[in-house]
Parts: sequence; structure tokens; C-alpha cells
Amino acid sequence: MAGVTLLNINENIENLEQVEENILSIHSTSTISNIPESQIEHLTQNEREFFSRWRKSGEISTDILNFTLPNQQVIRYLVRETYVETSRRRSNMFDDRGEILPKAARVIVETVQTVFFELNERVYALLQTTNITSINKVKKLFGDYLKELDSDEEISIMNYQINPDLFYWLFYKHINHNGLIETMFEVESIAGFIGNIADETHTIRGNSDVTPTLLVTKAFVSKFHPFKSLDVLLKYRDYKLNFIFSDSSECFIRSSCSIPNARIDKQIASSLIIYAFIIPYLFHLFNEDEIWDQGVTKNNFAKEIGKQVIKEIADFHGLGTNDIF
Repeated sequence: MAGVTLLNINENIENLEQVEENILSIHSTSTISNIPESQIEHLTQNEREFFSRWRKSGEISTDILNFTLPNQQVIRYLVRETYVETSRRRSNMFDDRGEILPKAARVIVETVQTVFFELNERVYALLQTTNITSINKVKKLFGDYLKELDSDEEISIMNYQINPDLFYWLFYKHINHNGLIETMFEVESIAGFIGNIADETHTIRGNSDVTPTLLVTKAFVSKFHPFKSLDVLLKYRDYKLNFIFSDSSECFIRSSCSIPNARIDKQIASSLIIYAFIIPYLFHLFNEDEIWDQGVTKNNFAKEIGKQVIKEIADFHGLGTNDIF
């Protein structure tokens, strides 16, 4: 299961040409520090330095490319790879004789495939990793062009900040509408996470094939317990997207995704479809749902789910109303 992290590029970068000019030109060099000169005087300049730069990602073209989304909208994207050298801990830089190791043995190299794409006059970057250490190292190659979001900033799909109610709305569609979001767009299965999305011990499932865990899901839904992320299998026309998406815009994409007529790497195609189409479209449909927006529907849904939980447990134990109240 491949992880993806979205980074917001600030509004000073309006297109991919400006990404090429202002971001992909960024590089840096640092030198070994906190080591006595006597121990490194024999090293060449290259062996003393650590480099960070952008480079070509495998055999993928360095050109600005087009990609067609499921709604036939064509977006532009650009693929590169970060190359970041950093030093190992000082204690791991020397051999048993106290001599400094060759550079290859004392350097950690972070390479992260990065996909830039344009959407609604904004540019976004998709890092093909969710490792926080790797992300923090890679961020230096974005210079001052990252948009850092305030925790109290208004929820906005433009910044991929997700309203937690969106998760409950999807549960509502899954349970009350047989998964149908709209014509030819459905939730086939759904699971909620209440903790770290990479930690399976914090998972509650909503797959109707697993009755005990579906009961747990319903119990949390009935109490409006805040889910941090969802594991969903969505079908849109001939597309099948199976992924975990968090309220902080992290995404774990499963290999079972199906992209018809895909001519590019499936991980890149899935990432672009999820971030450039699926999430914004879900957000749009959620905001346009006037019935859900009234609030009464959400409360009644939670109450009904609560009744189902109580009845199911009571039936299991052979309890009547007088035994409970």
C-alpha cells in the first residue's frame, strides 16, 4: 500500500512553468560539521559535501504532460524525484579503527518521487511517501514556495482541508442509500479510523460482510465519534479507487485500484484521479446535499444507527426492553 502526501504550493506559483523555473532549480550543498579537520583533511571536496537537488524520476519524461480525469477534464502534471543527502549520526561515521568511513557508508539518501499538478489555477505537489522524516528533508527543495496552513484556518477543499462531516456523510450514503452517491458513483465498502491511519489497531470497519465489526462502526457513528480517516472502495463509472484518506490529506493507495486505459504508472494515475477529481467531487456533492445540510438528517441517522446497535446487542443476549431500562 503506497502512501501519498499532498503539499500545498503557495499562490505565487500559478503554473508548472513557474514550478520548473522557481522550484526545480532549487539545490543546496552542505559540508561535514562537528568533525575535527584532522580526521577529514584527506577527503576530497565531494566527499566532504552533502547535496540536495531535483532530478529525473526513472524513465518518466521530464516534460509537462497531460492527463485525462474520469470526467474528461484534462489537467497538466510534471514528475520529478528529490535527491537529498544527509549525514548519519556521528557515532556511525567511523570504522572500528576510528577512521572516517567512505561517503557511501555514512550518508543517508532520500529519493522521493514528486508529482506536481495544476487544478483550478493552483499548483499542488504529491509526494509518494508519508514518512515524516523523508517529508521534512524533502521540504527544503521547495524553498519558500510551500503554503503552511494554520490549524484554525477555514476548511477549504482548495487546501485539501476536509470537513469531518464528509466522512459521516459517506457512511450515510453507504448505509441508507446502498452506497449510491449519485448515478454511476458508489461506495462499495467503507471503514473508519479513529487514530493513526497506518496503525491497524485503531481501525473500525464498515464492511457489511463482517457483522461484528460493522456493529462497532455503527456504535461510533451513533455517538458522532470523530473519525480521522476513511478506508473506502469507490466506483465511478469504469474506475475503481481503493484508498485510505485522512483529514490531513494523507492518502494510502491500494494496488487493487483499476484505471481503464491507463497509459501511465498506475500509482501516479491513481494519485491524480483521487486528488484532482475524487476528493474535490465528493466535497462538491457533500456541500450540495441540501437534505444532509439541514442537520436533522444527520441527527436522525445517528439515532437510527444507535437503535440498530441496541437492538442487535439485545437480540444477541435475548434481552427485552424491561431488561435494559
